[in-house]
Amino acid sequence: MYFGSVRFFKHIILSVVALLIVVPTTGFVYFAFQYNSLKVQTVKQIELMRTALAQYEGEYDYDARKRSSSFTVYASDQLPETPDNALPYQIKHPDLYIENNFQYVQETEKTIYLTFDDGPTSLTSSVLDILKDRDIRATFFVVYKNGYEARALYQRIVDEGHVLGLHSATHNYRAIYNSVDSFLDDIAALSDMLESVTGVKPEILRFPGGSINSYNAGIHQELIAEMTRRGYTYFDWDASAVDITRSATADSVRSNVLSGISGKQRSIVLMHDVGNFATVTALPGIIDSLKASGYQFEVLDKTIRPIRFDYPN
Repeated sequence: MYFGSVRFFKHIILSVVALLIVVPTTGFVYFAFQYNSLKVQTVKQIELMRTALAQYEGEYDYDARKRSSSFTVYASDQLPETPDNALPYQIKHPDLYIENNFQYVQETEKTIYLTFDDGPTSLTSSVLDILKDRDIRATFFVVYKNGYEARALYQRIVDEGHVLGLHSATHNYRAIYNSVDSFLDDIAALSDMLESVTGVKPEILRFPGGSINSYNAGIHQELIAEMTRRGYTYFDWDASAVDITRSATADSVRSNVLSGISGKQRSIVLMHDVGNFATVTALPGIIDSLKASGYQFEVLDKTIRPIRFDYPN
């Protein structure tokens, strides 16, 4: 009888051994093929990204950058055409382009650029009132809100001589930094809405969390290259109010801004018109102190040399 015999169990053992050999070998061959295919695609994308960075960011010599600070000011070359071997995201959102020769104006000394992120909110009107009362212009990097009050605030920002900048539609870091495609989808929705509401197409950008952060670590160079290729000037900052935390007070906000600016001839200041009312309370004193120190206030636009975070070593 075959079943239960010694020969039967020999066949079972031989079958198991064969499976233990064949299955791992097949899997190894399959994953080796997939790895090689992914490696080829990755190398191709890296080379395209390097080409983009070299063309669009002025062929930087990273080792030659100033290392005395975490922030670097640098320029860019003229926007080139979309490459023939363009990545899929490079042909998306054809209206998300700005004409820009990246030629920056000569700024006067002791200039401050006040910037407000994440609005508009209920605090924005108070900020605008203070700026109007002191005849100050500022830059607002806004998010997508389509209610009546928000639309009125976008328009007021433009009407009172301030600058609207792109920040994010959703401000959901994990979603927008999932890929270059997702970032472009997000920022295009915001740009289209702002142009529809105000008649003004924003020409400047602030990446949520700054141009280099823990959420975009894997794609920040590609993002920067693509947004620069599309003509957008992006701005980081070199002084912060640290005003988004619950523990922030008017005194701490004022101290953070003034100490962050101290000794500088120009500074881009990060503030927020969302969350803590301490920013609104501190703002008049900040402006008055800086005016008394001889500073003037200007808005950011594509003619202003950016301050940008340095790439990590």
